[in-house]
Amino acid sequence: MGLVSALMSEWVSEATDNALVIKEKSEANLIFSNIRNELAFIFARRPYTYRGLQVGNFINAPKGGSFNDILNADFTSDQLIRLDGSSYTMSSDNQYTVRIHDGKGLVNLNTVNLKFLKNMLDTLEVPETNHNALADALLDYRDEDNFRRLSGAEENTYIDLGLYPPSNSFLVTPLEAQRILGWTNLSQLWDKHFERPIITTCKSSGFNPNTAPKEALSTFIDGVSETNSNILIALRKEVPLRNTRDVGDSIGVILNEQPFFFSFLPGRCFIVDLIKNNTGEHTRFSLTLLPRNASQPWQIDYVYKIPNETKKPFLSVNTEETFPSPEDIHRRGG
Repeated sequence: MGLVSALMSEWVSEATDNALVIKEKSEANLIFSNIRNELAFIFARRPYTYRGLQVGNFINAPKGGSFNDILNADFTSDQLIRLDGSSYTMSSDNQYTVRIHDGKGLVNLNTVNLKFLKNMLDTLEVPETNHNALADALLDYRDEDNFRRLSGAEENTYIDLGLYPPSNSFLVTPLEAQRILGWTNLSQLWDKHFERPIITTCKSSGFNPNTAPKEALSTFIDGVSETNSNILIALRKEVPLRNTRDVGDSIGVILNEQPFFFSFLPGRCFIVDLIKNNTGEHTRFSLTLLPRNASQPWQIDYVYKIPNETKKPFLSVNTEETFPSPEDIHRRGG
């Protein structure tokens, strides 16, 4: 009888623990869904400019309704959300911090060419002896043929090593790159990327230096070092960059043969980091706006949890920098 009681007590205790875990996961999923919907709502309702997402009251609206008036207006308001990964406390739930990264400011693994890929590896201080193998492996993984580049790898190589073969198509998420030969344990990339995104798989084109982290600036702009990338980042917070001349003037270089894909406005794909302040629990997802889709003008491309070993609880939270709730926007007439 005592054994039965002990077993019953253990079962009840285990069932209670499991119920608490399920409850916590359900609550976390609900919070995530609510915050995701808030972000999608505000992106759909408020304009974003060279400076970022304008969420305050308009101060500098167009002076007229002509095309030139609209083109030349700043659309600046008294509150903005920077799309460069700056941290904001959620107004609707101050237990969470949100960081939003414009996908056009990151290194796109689906479109980056050999030159800029090697620039990125150099910026991340990956030994130069590994550059060709890493670059060729990525290019072989995403192209549609089975012809192996000199230092690359195609299906037979992966199968011989007991690995999943390459998809021979665009990567769906940045984490898929961990399947690529040589990329799995590329700590110089993953340690930084898990903290703040460097790479992306957004379906967008162009490069936005107004929102790019220093690693992406050094990748795409010749002559940019860690030192002057910090200068550029500080200057663009004061005055946003509008053209390649602004970029060159800000760091003292002449940009003659730079990529034609400079684009100084944010795109429609955003990488969002949602962090629980007291635990450091970190969720990352990709949000793409679909303005022509009347039934659902946005989609979530992927969601994943950042590995536990990289969790960093916030010792202090800046509650002055907040991401407004839909109710805040409504009160402002938006």
